[in-house]
Amino acid sequence: MDTLNADGTWDRLGSIAQLLHQATTQVWTDLAAAAADSPLHDLGLGVYLAHSRASALLPDDYELPEVVDLLADLEERTPLQLLTEAEELTRPLPLHQPDLVHGSQLVVDLCDLIREARGLGY
Repeated sequence: MDTLNADGTWDRLGSIAQLLHQATTQVWTDLAAAAADSPLHDLGLGVYLAHSRASALLPDDYELPEVVDLLADLEERTPLQLLTEAEELTRPLPLHQPDLVHGSQLVVDLCDLIREARGLGY
């Protein structure tokens, strides 16, 4: 059995990816009403790239579980809350494992995005 799967690492990363997907969706929705030079564009791109990074860490054959209740709950949270929760989920990840060698960059990205979102009053 894959030790990373046994300890819930992939499910944790899957949850992070879902949180970031929802944050991306919300920021891009807000961008529809924003000016062309809005700093939300940078935040939206950053969240999108963090989502891509989290998704790329998952094994190719990993399938995200269907969680309808979770998705409804996610829509009620702000992008800052979603980013913060995603960052909190990274804390127990075994980033020293070869499969997660790029996980440290995800953590740094999330911290930067949280700081940026707070700076925007988001």
